[in-house]
Amino acid sequence: ASNRDLAARERLLAATAAPAAAVAPSVDVDVSDGQLKLAPVRCPLSLACRAAGATQGEREFEKRADPKDKNAQALLEEMRAHIKKLEEMRKHEDPRLSFATPEFKEAQRIFTDNFKKNFGRPVEYALVKDYPWSMPQLRKLDVPVDVEGKPWPLDASGNPILKN
Repeated sequence: ASNRDLAARERLLAATAAPAAAVAPSVDVDVSDGQLKLAPVRCPLSLACRAAGATQGEREFEKRADPKDKNAQALLEEMRAHIKKLEEMRKHEDPRLSFATPEFKEAQRIFTDNFKKNFGRPVEYALVKDYPWSMPQLRKLDVPVDVEGKPWPLDASGNPILKN
């Protein structure tokens, strides 16, 4: 798209933009008992809500756009293709999968705790400095250690004893 087409699209979008009054307020105003009370309005934007809003915005744009204007029609086709692509991407999405659920947070906490403990296994390789001023290098340790640097218990043949 050329700069001229982009400028035309921007002008078209600015001319057909929804007025500020059409936007929902972020606070609810109550003056029923003579005092001004402001209460925040909660409107969680789920994926379905966003998709419905995009479709509603598209319908609003369709009403305002001139059917004879090629730029407006091209922009409408681009919007429809983008919305169709988003719907196609979300078709197989499971709404229960979220990083905010208590189950996920608990699983993440358990994983992080186990990660800090090297999943119950000894540390056999580490970044080692020969001298305080030298660069650390990855080397195999002579004796396996735990995450605190204490020697790991070994069996009779010298292999680390793993917990089952």
